[in-house]
Amino acid sequence: YLTHEYREKLKSEKDERTEASRLVRDEAKLLKDAAAAQKKEDDYTALLDMARKEAGLATSDEIDEVNKRVKDLEQQLEDAHDRNERAQAMAEKTKSGYVYIISNIGSFGEGVIKIGMTRRLEPYDRVKELGDASVPFLFDTHAMIYSEDAPALEKTLHSEYDDRRVNAANYRKEFFRVSVDEVEEAVQRLAPEADFFSDIEAQEFHETKAKRKEEADRLDEMAAAEFPTEI
Repeated sequence: YLTHEYREKLKSEKDERTEASRLVRDEAKLLKDAAAAQKKEDDYTALLDMARKEAGLATSDEIDEVNKRVKDLEQQLEDAHDRNERAQAMAEKTKSGYVYIISNIGSFGEGVIKIGMTRRLEPYDRVKELGDASVPFLFDTHAMIYSEDAPALEKTLHSEYDDRRVNAANYRKEFFRVSVDEVEEAVQRLAPEADFFSDIEAQEFHETKAKRKEEADRLDEMAAAEFPTEI
């Protein structure tokens, strides 16, 4: 019993160190992304100023093309500004982030949902990371919800299905036995402005099933040709 408890304590401490290390990496990346977003906005501002000066000096033959370039740069600057504001907010606010809702029927079957949180500026990078070599198939994303208090939203969603955790011994394993429809109802109630996609693409999984069926059919045809049924 004591040996088991000791091993469990070591495992728990290792998990905590791993999670702390991941959070430090995410924080560092947020600061880097914020600096990059600021630079991009500054670059577009300079390009737009230059284009506007060119528009003032353009001839009648050039004006349409120059005005189109100015308009394109104005849109790119607006996008860069929005991204920069989001990056700065996430770097400054320790609670802002994204709550993601994903599934992986190829790896875990239907009726298993993961509800997690990330503070990355590009939250889908976290989903891609989860679908790396540790699982055979990629995850499908049902929702990616930005929140000023992402930990609270994540905790509330977890509490909805606390009695249906796949792993009740380790709460860092955020998988729940719950249907997509049930989670969609909760999201509509708790974050009504969020988009939710109930369809499960599972492209790699379905392609794998199709290939296996084709191979099975081919083997059946070969067997039928080699051993025809006698009438």
